[in-house]
Amino acid sequence: MSASVNAEHVSKSFVLAQHGGYTSLFEALRAGRPSVTQREIHALRNVSFSIGPGERVGIIGRNGAGKTTLLSLLAGITQPTAGKVEVVGDVHAMLTIGMVLREEATGRENILLDGAVHGHSRSFIEELAPKIVEFAELGDFIDRPVRTYSSGMKARLAFAMGAFTKSDILVIDETLSVGDATFSRKATRRMKQLANEGQIVIAVSHSMGAIVDICDRCLWLDGGSLIMDGPAGEVTDAYVKAVEKADEAELARKFQNADFGDPRPDCGTIVGIDIKQDGGQIGSSARALVPVEITLRGQLKSPEGRADIELRCTRVDGRQIWRDRLSAHDGRLRDREAFEVNVRMDPLVLGANLFRLDAMLVDDRGVSCGMSRVFEVVDHDPPIGGRPMLNVSPEIDVQVLQEADQ
Repeated sequence: MSASVNAEHVSKSFVLAQHGGYTSLFEALRAGRPSVTQREIHALRNVSFSIGPGERVGIIGRNGAGKTTLLSLLAGITQPTAGKVEVVGDVHAMLTIGMVLREEATGRENILLDGAVHGHSRSFIEELAPKIVEFAELGDFIDRPVRTYSSGMKARLAFAMGAFTKSDILVIDETLSVGDATFSRKATRRMKQLANEGQIVIAVSHSMGAIVDICDRCLWLDGGSLIMDGPAGEVTDAYVKAVEKADEAELARKFQNADFGDPRPDCGTIVGIDIKQDGGQIGSSARALVPVEITLRGQLKSPEGRADIELRCTRVDGRQIWRDRLSAHDGRLRDREAFEVNVRMDPLVLGANLFRLDAMLVDDRGVSCGMSRVFEVVDHDPPIGGRPMLNVSPEIDVQVLQEADQ
């Protein structure tokens, strides 16, 4: 019979007790039986999907989305609160390394034990063991206790056991990044080979690149609900965009927008701030030391006196990092015209931190309107000796997009 997985309207809830604890054992003994209040946690809500032979399915979502709970249901470790899960075939589940390996046993003994759990004969596993050992790249360590292994060695052994111990369905939770880049590529090739042989591969990872490379289909979970089910590339792209939008909103909540006073829309408006690196729009984070282009778009109408653009960059601790005006770079706005102001910083010399960029349209009376953009600078190779601040003057220019109707 061909392997298959079918989930129909699956929900899973957990009931947790919540109440205030006692301050001492004496108080607990005197108080007697405590009153307990409970709250219900909905890990999965009405999830339905089917997986057929040879499919490689990725499961993505933020922490707490329900990914591990779903894998536990598929592996038969727990049962759904509502709905039905039907799994046809032998399942090899690698949910955590600790669930697969026995610390006091040697690597070779773990291979024999795992094979026995899945109903294979000792002779069959002994014949298969050299392939597992070679794939895991353990060498002489295979005959040493697993407790002496590094975390990477444990992960490689656990993966190799699952990839070679014959099963119909391989379930993997966050072990796609085991080992170095070379081993990861080898693991990817092996999973594709298993799928081509008809085995179902179900994998969870926070690495969108790994999901796209390994899987041909993807399930996106959020808050216990199935948001999207489709080709891996399409689903991961939609997920990344949604995460960036949510992250940007969260950063804005953490870092309040500037107070621009009473807006005067009759004088002009700022309609957008775009930040680009490597030619692409950034969401909530920018990379340190990579050139950045900031584009400010707006419409000048009837300012009270000469109009100008003022830009400020403020760190989350309130320190103003940079302040500049368009007029300081010989730029000028003209009445009743749509404009675009371009700011180039090469490189972006900001330390890893949270920043707010404020753009203001000003005239002789003061600020007429403004807009803020909050972003986080990520530095994967930070300097030694402190955090740098902006010390490279930006280039600023303005161009007319179109003349407004008279």
